Amino acid sequence: MHEITVLLCSVKAEAEHLQDKIKNTTSMTIGRRQVHLGELAGNKIMFVVSGVGKTNVSHTLTAIMEQINPRRVILFGCAGAYLDTGLTTGDLTVATKEVYGDEGILTPDGFCDLQQINLPTIDTPENTCYNEFLLDAELSKRAMEVLKNNGYAPRIGTFVTVSCCSGTQKQGERLHRLFGGICENMEGAAAAHVCTIYDVPLVEVRGISNLVVDRSEQVWNLPLAVSRCQQAVLTLLEEI
Repeated sequence: MHEITVLLCSVKAEAEHLQDKIKNTTSMTIGRRQVHLGELAGNKIMFVVSGVGKTNVSHTLTAIMEQINPRRVILFGCAGAYLDTGLTTGDLTVATKEVYGDEGILTPDGFCDLQQINLPTIDTPENTCYNEFLLDAELSKRAMEVLKNNGYAPRIGTFVTVSCCSGTQKQGERLHRLFGGICENMEGAAAAHVCTIYDVPLVEVRGISNLVVDRSEQVWNLPLAVSRCQQAVLTLLEEI
């Protein structure tokens, strides 16, 4: 099943338009998750909604990897953009790198990541990783080219994965400064972690649903973010 592309998101709302377009659908259970096999834009795909957060996406992807050897994984959904990036709601982003934004130690002198305390998340002869995971460079570059050629204006950069979303502008600014991130989400680094273990290429595309400012001032547009992101994923499947 190496020819299969896995399409993965965290909640149903992020995929409802894409799911309606899948042809010749059959369903099965992998790791107690319902997954859907079918065809989309000329590709053999496996579609699954993982649930929110690192544990859900790690469990889902690990179960899939143990069952099949996919050609690639496309992770998609929404994200909150850091204020100084110039991004706004509805913009598209493509990840070059995923970072665990809150794995480490918070000390009186500031945050220490896992490398500073020598606690690798992957430690093998082939790979040593701490908080950061590089996504497949050629696949990310190709995704950017395809989207640009089809009238999108995506931003490429580092994504930050958190368990506790930033509800203050100060926290968003801190993560942006620490990691050079352009946006944050709750699953990406865990997905990149699992894909690194299994040596499967990952591309991550997200629509911006909000800016990371103080919670009372946040303005959300989830429908726009998820709609544009799904359109972009469909375009990628057609051409990548």
